[in-house]
Amino acid sequence: MRIATSCAVAILLGAMACERQGSTAPVSPGTHVGYYVTTGGSSSGDGSSTSPWDLATALSGAGGKVHASDTIWVRAGTYLGTYDTNLAGSAAAPIIVRGYPGERVIIDGNDGSGNDGFVVHGSYTWYWGLEFRNSDPTRTTTSTSSNFRPDVVANNGTHIKYINLVIHDGGVAFYTYTAMPDVEIYGSILYNNGWQGPDRGHGHGLYLKNDVGPVVARDNVVFNQFGYGIHIYSDVGDGLLNGISAIGNISFDNGSLASTGPSAEIGNLGQMNANNLVITDNLTYVDPSVGGSNLILGSGDGLTATGNYVVGGDGVSEGSWTNATVIGNTVIPPAPTQTAVFVRPNAYEPGRAFVVVFNWASNGSVSADVSSVLQSGDAYEVRNVQDLFGAPAVTGTYRGGSISIPIAAVSPPAPVGISSLAPTTGPAFNVYLVVRTGS
Repeated sequence: MRIATSCAVAILLGAMACERQGSTAPVSPGTHVGYYVTTGGSSSGDGSSTSPWDLATALSGAGGKVHASDTIWVRAGTYLGTYDTNLAGSAAAPIIVRGYPGERVIIDGNDGSGNDGFVVHGSYTWYWGLEFRNSDPTRTTTSTSSNFRPDVVANNGTHIKYINLVIHDGGVAFYTYTAMPDVEIYGSILYNNGWQGPDRGHGHGLYLKNDVGPVVARDNVVFNQFGYGIHIYSDVGDGLLNGISAIGNISFDNGSLASTGPSAEIGNLGQMNANNLVITDNLTYVDPSVGGSNLILGSGDGLTATGNYVVGGDGVSEGSWTNATVIGNTVIPPAPTQTAVFVRPNAYEPGRAFVVVFNWASNGSVSADVSSVLQSGDAYEVRNVQDLFGAPAVTGTYRGGSISIPIAAVSPPAPVGISSLAPTTGPAFNVYLVVRTGS
């Protein structure tokens, strides 16, 4: 159910001046300027590293103590519960709610309430480096309801950014309320969301709608949902599809968890026509064993669909458009022979990037030029996004130029409560996360 790279960057984030934001090496409490949250924190604390708040207190603004430009550092651990946020920064000085570097922060919405896990109100706030999930193991139902499993993150605020999150095993991973404009979802990894109904697989990665826009989904990795990867949709009378952009996302094998058939990687499928839709520079892949739709452009007025790299499935389908620009897209059948490597640096964290490998030449390893990501002397690690919390595929010290990434077949991540129906994509296709770990 739904309820109502510079010193300037470091200063904006409330961190120590000129700190390298890409580092994941833990640093001691007090190194970062800002307020603190821990699993043992309290509403009676003062938000310091020695007297931290609980998460609910911090997200409500701690009785007026949290102001524009403040940073709230959330320390390691699992925070069980559903949360409503109410923070208000400003355009020049957003509030930052961020997982502490090098620590795993899990917000688990399985508190028995049935409410959406993390509902964001307020404005000008950035949520960064947090992991969201729902550990409820119930993944099948005899009901056709679209609200069987709660949404994980729901945006009900304006001027909000969601940066480098991990969202898995919920209902819909990320949902936007239609009246709330100026939202960006960036650099996040979303997988294993949804459930099986008697009619179809329900639950999408990104469920986007908006009356005004902009809503921008950019450089996310979205895979193995029960439903669609990026679902641009609205029923008649339930909001509009205006000013929505999907840019540079990596979407693969969505719908593969459903026993009733696959769904699209990116789909504009609303009963309402879309206006000023941008679908550019996305990389999509449908494993031959999955099949089905890939990129669905739908219908409307004002479409820009350029630079997409679409592999497998039914390729690209398009409805009826006025004022459309559809050029420069690469559409490849299910069994090409070439190997292609794409490096996508992270816009918010220097030293972080996604590397996408289409490896039909069946090479044992590939070279990836990460000179735009790392500096000589940087320690780094490379992780397969399908084994995000396992052992790194590569660790090393960067000496310039390209790095070698071994290409292996990694089992898809196991969904909570069920066995995965998703295929193993490697060595034909893999996505990696490169992170600087020190310098």
